[in-house]
Amino acid sequence: MAPQQTVREAWRRHITGLLDQALEQNDAAIDGVAAAITTTILAGRHVYAFGAGHSLALVSEMHRRAGGMKVVRPLWNDELTSRTDEEAAGKLENRAGYYKELTGGVDWGPGDLCWVISNSGRNALVVELAQEARRHGVTVVGLVSAAHSATVAAAPGLPKLPEIADYVLDNGGCFGDAALDIDGIAERMAPTSTIVGAALIHAVWAEVGERLVARGHVPEVWGSANRGQA
Repeated sequence: MAPQQTVREAWRRHITGLLDQALEQNDAAIDGVAAAITTTILAGRHVYAFGAGHSLALVSEMHRRAGGMKVVRPLWNDELTSRTDEEAAGKLENRAGYYKELTGGVDWGPGDLCWVISNSGRNALVVELAQEARRHGVTVVGLVSAAHSATVAAAPGLPKLPEIADYVLDNGGCFGDAALDIDGIAERMAPTSTIVGAALIHAVWAEVGERLVARGHVPEVWGSANRGQA
């Protein structure tokens, strides 16, 4: 009798397969997003990034991150990123009109680009912020789980992010994000959206770096501050 597969083995097989699948299936979208960002940077315009809840982690993957370009402007504030009252911060995702707190002072317009990251693509804050970007002529890149977004209902009176975005990257995750059933635990564990989302993001930015150099523009990239230099 073959030995039972451990949960770690199940996870390794699942996440490595999902990474390969997502990078392959998003190849054309990665190309399009990289081209759009390259155009934005060469035109001297701005790249913004927004996410709420756990999608904030993927904004951090683009902001002041070793190996990342020094051009990304996060759309967040202390209330949204609060770790002292995480429950209140989480509720902001569904507060209609809250996007104005994040975009009120932003001077954006045609030629700019904004990443909008949301696994479900249906929270009011996410959708209204994307709509506000589009109203100002900003190109919107949506990063979602297509399966999850297609399964859930839109917020009342609003579309979902894939219907707004100019480009959509699909993290390939399942409904609910968590991927593994563990005996004795009611909820699934091992979410995939952050890992796959980060892989897609860095695939785009690596492509942007190569394209910029080919156009004679060497971008500024963050280096690690913890490499032991004096």
